[in-house]
Amino acid sequence: MQLLLKSVDFAARAHRDQRRKGPAREPYINHPIEVSRLIVECEPDTAEDVLCAAILHDVIEDCGATHGEIASCFNENIANIVLEVSDDKALPRDERKAMQIKLAPELSNDAKLVRLADKIANVGAMLTDTPLGWDQSQILGYVDWAEAVVTPCRVVSQNLSDRFDAISRDVRAWHASNGEA
Repeated sequence: MQLLLKSVDFAARAHRDQRRKGPAREPYINHPIEVSRLIVECEPDTAEDVLCAAILHDVIEDCGATHGEIASCFNENIANIVLEVSDDKALPRDERKAMQIKLAPELSNDAKLVRLADKIANVGAMLTDTPLGWDQSQILGYVDWAEAVVTPCRVVSQNLSDRFDAISRDVRAWHASNGEA
């Protein structure tokens, strides 16, 4: 439990000036906490290292933390999981998105859990706090892309897979009810 709380503290400090892209401008730290919560709700026996990595999953790509820094503050396993799910921000956005699809089958099972929960949280945000300026086609495009990323990750958790399917259906139903089907 101490390691998990340490990861929350580390991530909160790293994300302190960040906000989500929706109109609520929710503190960004709520997202990694949600990702970890989704994992523990769906897979309650998940190792603490994975839950810590879920909390820390965006600190490399969004906050400039390094693999070495995470390894020295936590451990090599947590740092490796975080690195596996981190995008290379030097690449253009579309290339980063394509790389997530390409690399998803090669992720460790621990990283697949984090990736799957991350996509559940992000797709769910399309219902509750859609990024400002996104239209219906961008929302559906995001859900389609997330499905492509999630597909090879499903093997690690039927419960998380079911949760992803449910939230994707909800987003698509919302989209259809708004006359945009």
